[in-house]
Amino acid sequence: MKKHISLFLFLLCGVTAIGADPLILNVQSAVTLALKQNNELESSALDLEKARYQNENSWNFMLPDFSIDGSVSDSTGIFDSSVGNKISISGSFSSSVTFDGTGRYYREYDESAYELQSLSYESDKLQLETDVRKAFYYLIAHKQSLILTEKNLELAEKRWRQTETKFESGLVSELEVLEAQSTYENLKPAYTTADMEYSTEMMIFKTLLGIGFDQTVELEGTVDVEILDLDEESLITTFLESSPDVQSARKSVDIYETLLNIEKAADFAPSVTLSLNYSASNSDVFNDDWTDSASVTAAVSVPLNGYLKGSEEDVALSDAQKSLEQARLNYEQVLQESEKEIRTLLLQIRGYQKNMELCETALTISQKTYEATEKAYNLGATELLNLEDAQNTLFSAQQDLLTSQYNYISAVLDLQLALNASSDEISAAVSR
Repeated sequence: MKKHISLFLFLLCGVTAIGADPLILNVQSAVTLALKQNNELESSALDLEKARYQNENSWNFMLPDFSIDGSVSDSTGIFDSSVGNKISISGSFSSSVTFDGTGRYYREYDESAYELQSLSYESDKLQLETDVRKAFYYLIAHKQSLILTEKNLELAEKRWRQTETKFESGLVSELEVLEAQSTYENLKPAYTTADMEYSTEMMIFKTLLGIGFDQTVELEGTVDVEILDLDEESLITTFLESSPDVQSARKSVDIYETLLNIEKAADFAPSVTLSLNYSASNSDVFNDDWTDSASVTAAVSVPLNGYLKGSEEDVALSDAQKSLEQARLNYEQVLQESEKEIRTLLLQIRGYQKNMELCETALTISQKTYEATEKAYNLGATELLNLEDAQNTLFSAQQDLLTSQYNYISAVLDLQLALNASSDEISAAVSR
């Protein structure tokens, strides 16, 4: 009976797995899912949480150090039997706190480090959104390419079958049949390769979404191109400082300024230490003979090594100053690189837009040429080779248009990432 129940459960699980509904996604739902489940983004969120907790508790430099010590000892005579056992006990409590000039700067450092980590998290989030959108549209374009390839394959097979029929009727030679069959067979590897590439890209896409490879995914969407009106100078003036890389580089300058202030305070500012000590002891716990003492101490320390050229403190201060200079230079370099990236993307977008226009014209001409050649072939006015050439030209034109459309969308997504702005924000900035 148990075997029958186990078999029934196994079959039920199998039917459930086979009949599981596919995950249907559009571009926005794919982004939403990735933001919830992507492992790398979750790791970045944990880094942000650590920085947040450190910043919220940056006041703890004012918290005193506390310690409690205690001991118990048992003593007795070894050669003198008149000496009885004595158990002694002692304990102490101490607390100390140091105030120096570094405290306020450590709080500034923790706050800046948290803000930098926040920028890093937002940058990771924007990058993930961009990667998911680009992967989504790539898969949509690749799927459409597969459909075009399949249709091209079907046309080649249809042409082969038609040629066979004409051969049987004595209208064409056997060579034409072989040529038509060869064309059909030669198209099969391209379709198999494209199908394999689609499956590989789908696995990468699932990794971005944080879902299992066994989950069936169906995508809803098309490669719709929204042509943007872009003005180079307006976009750079409005959004350059908003670039995630620029913001991070600017915040790094703040951090190195704080580190320099910490080094100066540690090397030159005096410190005050307050300490409290209390101790109590009893040489024999069997006698009520306790002794105790308490002390409060205030100590002032003034560092002097910072004034000595070549000292460890002087070298550390020099390093901190140079690190700040490097951070400022890095900010200027990042600013320049970001501007170059924006200008490059704008050039690419204009190029892809022009390519789309050319591809649309070529597709229109190729479509008309193919239809005319097919009509002529059916009437016996042209050869099969000419029809196959027209079909291949039409297929290439369709693929070229699809590729140029995806390239345009991908470049626009990269531009939005570089500017840290949506399409609406970009359009609004240009129309001002």
